[in-house]
Amino acid sequence: MANIDIDWVKEQLTKNKTRKMIGDSVLKLLVTWEEIKEKTKEQKVDNSKEIVEIFYKLSLGHALVKEDKNEVWVQAHAGDLKVADYVRVRFNAFMDEKGKKYNGRRGRVVGVRYGDIIIKSNDNIFPILDGDHLKPEDLEKLVS
Repeated sequence: MANIDIDWVKEQLTKNKTRKMIGDSVLKLLVTWEEIKEKTKEQKVDNSKEIVEIFYKLSLGHALVKEDKNEVWVQAHAGDLKVADYVRVRFNAFMDEKGKKYNGRRGRVVGVRYGDIIIKSNDNIFPILDGDHLKPEDLEKLVS
């Protein structure tokens, strides 16, 4: 392995009292990471940070959201949203299957009921969200 000192990693996991299953999984990921690093060394460009950031998001079911420079999104708050507002589900609002369905999706507010924000998607992604109830803390509001 090129850069990772496995003994040091094991020491860190032990000091942190990391559960065995977690530690074993981390070690497997690090071995794979070293194989990837060896293959990309020839390119003389270090993409490590970008690879890790994308892997982190996708492994948790978070969406990759490309920001448009002409748009400004702010965290939505209860009482802040009204019908016809344009919203986006935060890229990391949910994990796993629910994350795959909702994270990063865009749409319009079609109703507000009992603290839930009801949206209809208009992002041409399947499945269409139509009448889905979400919490304001899971949404961002377009302000420009």
